[in-house]
Amino acid sequence: MKSQMNAVFGSILENLRAIEIVEVPTVDAFKNDRTNTGDSKELTVSQFVERYLPADFKVKKGIIYSQQGNSNNIDCVVLAPNHPALATPIREVILAEGVYSAIEVKPDISVLTEKGELLRGLNQIKSIKSLSRQIEQVDLNKLLNTTPKPNYYSKIPCVIFSHKSTEILKTINFIISKIKDGTLNSEEIPDLIVTLDKGLIMYTPHLSSTGIGQALTKEQRELYGERVFLHFETIEKETTLALFLLMFLSFTPPTLLISKFIIKDYLAQLQVKYSTKIYAVELNAEKVLEIEMKKIEDEKQ
Repeated sequence: MKSQMNAVFGSILENLRAIEIVEVPTVDAFKNDRTNTGDSKELTVSQFVERYLPADFKVKKGIIYSQQGNSNNIDCVVLAPNHPALATPIREVILAEGVYSAIEVKPDISVLTEKGELLRGLNQIKSIKSLSRQIEQVDLNKLLNTTPKPNYYSKIPCVIFSHKSTEILKTINFIISKIKDGTLNSEEIPDLIVTLDKGLIMYTPHLSSTGIGQALTKEQRELYGERVFLHFETIEKETTLALFLLMFLSFTPPTLLISKFIIKDYLAQLQVKYSTKIYAVELNAEKVLEIEMKKIEDEKQ
């Protein structure tokens, strides 16, 4: 991200005000009205996302249906241009093959327990990731005779959007514990977790197939393995939102898009400060030992 503020970043600053309004504690008189309070937070996130999408994308709330099953009721479902205007007198029907992304809004994911909002959000995402679908995508790897893209990228990209979280390492370790105890499998984790107070957590079960993975050395990839979390630590909320939009607009769409997202060029030119850390689900212990031994040998010389 290279230059100073532009109109897109200015719009993020102005839209952040609306998000911060619903971020404040609920007035005491309305604390028992959880439905409307929750709906207002979901609506704000939906409106924010929709403002950065082309006009032929839509944002809805509801259940996602595939040919084999359905998800739970999801806060924000982004529909791609190929999605039909499918409705009955009772409901709008959302089909998995036309979903660009799904976002679950959980304002506070700082409680890492069985009853906490983070686990509820993870279970919502699990219900989406379990859906199978066939989508149109150009796999350049096949044309280049390299390893084809994993089927994982046919799944619906998912996001948990939050205002408040605990220490990032604790959040990641909690998710890893749910993989290890069988609550989740490694392909049922959100692609992104947005925490306005701590930055973004990106997850991939196929590190070597990502741009970040390909930029690492072979030794680093062997050390981290395929299943990793990447924490993009930011200082300012507007930076977090800018990074979120850039990553969100880079998801694999369910159909070939006629043109690219104009917004991405503006976001890519921004000069924003963040740091990146990689957390592996399973470090290669033998590789760690090998690196440590090499360091010792180098110090002796």
